[in-house]
Amino acid sequence: MLFRLLQTIVLCAWLAGCGGMGGEDPITAITATNLKYGQTATLTLSGNALDNGISVTSDKCSFVVLGTITSSKSRQGSCFVTGTGTATFTVKSSSGYVVYTTTLNIPPPVTAIAASNLEFGQQATLTLSGEPQNASIGLSSDKCINMSLAAVGTSATRTATCTVVGTGAISFKVTGFYSNAALYSTQLNAPAPSGLSTYNNKYGQSTYVSFPTNGFSGLTLTSTGCDSITMHSGNDANALSGSCTISRTGTVQFNVQQSGSSVLQTANLQIPEPQVTVKTSLGDFVMELNPTAAPHTVKNFLGYVNQSPSFYNSTIFHRVISGFVVQGGGLTKGMTAKSGLSAAIPLESNNGLTNDRGTVAMARSGPQPGNPETDETKNSATSQFYVNLANNTSLNYASDTSPGYAVFGKVISGMDVIDTIATKPTGTVNGSANVPVTDITITSASQTQ
Repeated sequence: MLFRLLQTIVLCAWLAGCGGMGGEDPITAITATNLKYGQTATLTLSGNALDNGISVTSDKCSFVVLGTITSSKSRQGSCFVTGTGTATFTVKSSSGYVVYTTTLNIPPPVTAIAASNLEFGQQATLTLSGEPQNASIGLSSDKCINMSLAAVGTSATRTATCTVVGTGAISFKVTGFYSNAALYSTQLNAPAPSGLSTYNNKYGQSTYVSFPTNGFSGLTLTSTGCDSITMHSGNDANALSGSCTISRTGTVQFNVQQSGSSVLQTANLQIPEPQVTVKTSLGDFVMELNPTAAPHTVKNFLGYVNQSPSFYNSTIFHRVISGFVVQGGGLTKGMTAKSGLSAAIPLESNNGLTNDRGTVAMARSGPQPGNPETDETKNSATSQFYVNLANNTSLNYASDTSPGYAVFGKVISGMDVIDTIATKPTGTVNGSANVPVTDITITSASQTQ
């Protein structure tokens, strides 16, 4: 008799922790609707006697919420889908015992990717099929940059664009915001170019190069004016591709040759002076930079511009003196110093460029009254720059003891915007004079040439 009583207690605990379900199976099935990645799924639990004490968990459907019992045979719940493939659902009793498990399949949001215009240096159009109208997915590639996935719409397919910078097998991967694993991946083939081709020919940026092998092996790529050549990995027997950094303006030459042989392919590029477009709350202006006269300064400035997002975004013009200069590039709203500065750069003021109206120069720490310039004050420029509103000869290089400030470019359009900034009322903020009363903000800065 005692043995039978103990047996009943153990069986009761195994089923449901004696939570009022009796000896019946509390759950016999789980079904789901809208079980899609990044969506809220509706769960339906079926059984003989559903109990408030049960709980449901899943490895790929999070935040499970069970509704109130409306029937002894059916109960609904919901969860948020965070994965694809086989998802396990586990039901436990109020005492923590597993009383039911099952698996359901979560389909991938993308089942195919097709491409048109998949050629080196061109903008390809990608078409995603399946159920790609999903705000919780992203798309990436190893050899197709500047990826832009169209906004979620209502059609059965979804498009994306990217710029092809390689040949042969190009990988595409669909990823999700709730998992590091790929939701879908595929490879598409880009043909070899007919001759040596380049893309993104901008000073100071990565230029991509591709050329056909024409049946030759052991080919190497050299350049005068494009540094740090890196060849890309891949299994394209018909072409090779790589990248390098443009380090000069004017003519940049590329050569392809086989060891010990003459040059098999060559190409000359004309690299223009770099230009930066600065958008502000009062309008836009364009700077043209001079890396020949001020190579360190231009490289430093473009380093801030080409961060993603640009370092200069949301900075303000914090020093405006009518008839003198408009200065910005280092502070944000409230005269707060922006973090993330690079190391200070050497002063290049003795470069033949002068602080004439419309020129752009780097701001730096100046000497205190009565004190001479030191290496620390000379070589202190980081991100802040200014535009000259007049011919400020006092800011030019005069001697090693009076080195002035380094000019590295000029405004070639939008000088009227600079002049407008100079008309705005200023005051003193946190001890700093000549601060515009109303913030004048740089909304974006980008290298456009």
